Amino acid sequence: MGLLGQSKTRQYLLYALGEIVLVMIGILLALQVNNWNIEQQNNREEQELLAQLEVDYLENLAEVNEKIYMRNGMLASIQALFGYIDHGIDTVSLDSVGMHLSRVGLTPTFDGANGVTNQILNSGKLHLIRNQELRTNLTNWQGTTQKVIEEEQLMVQAISSNFRLFLIQGYNLRELRENGLSDRYSQSFMLSKNRYSEDFDPITRNYEPEEFRRLLRDYVFSNYLIQIDGMCRVTNQQAMGLREKIERILEIIRSEMEPMR
Repeated sequence: MGLLGQSKTRQYLLYALGEIVLVMIGILLALQVNNWNIEQQNNREEQELLAQLEVDYLENLAEVNEKIYMRNGMLASIQALFGYIDHGIDTVSLDSVGMHLSRVGLTPTFDGANGVTNQILNSGKLHLIRNQELRTNLTNWQGTTQKVIEEEQLMVQAISSNFRLFLIQGYNLRELRENGLSDRYSQSFMLSKNRYSEDFDPITRNYEPEEFRRLLRDYVFSNYLIQIDGMCRVTNQQAMGLREKIERILEIIRSEMEPMR
């Protein structure tokens, strides 16, 4: 092959190599653009999930605060009832005694909004949440709430199956119980606040001081108050731990959320 032929061959090889390089660059650019698009899509999905999580955990925070508030009301009423046990009720309104008795029978429980958390875990979208601490908290959420729920269920069992049954079997509730729906702690328990049925007249009450005195002298009643007091305190300790966890989750969510566009 002559010099002219060799020159053409070299030119052809250089041209082919250039074409290969250009194709490779094109492929790399296309992959980069595709990865960028995927990253942008993942980022948009993450921001949507974070916004939904914020709504859920704000609801959880409001609910756990409400249940702590209700149990604090129960604890205050237990203290008041022990005051009546120790000092009598001659100078006390029977409406007040009935209100405290009614309040002690509340059974506040934390149900929790976990729809978005479950959706993320069950749909395989957990990888979209880039913050490792937040991913861990979402994964452990059910176990975190379970500690509170277990204590609440023990208290519900003690109040519903034991304390209320004790009152029903031994005392005339019509002469003891105040209409708990008018109490602000009871209203916290209602889905519809400050709304009462107008279909029926309230059951009339005929307070009998001696029925209250008989109840307050009953040592079994005092024992139930002590039991419920202890359960309220333990449950509130767990609930306050849950509240701290929720506040931390919200703090992380907000730190990961981009400013509104």
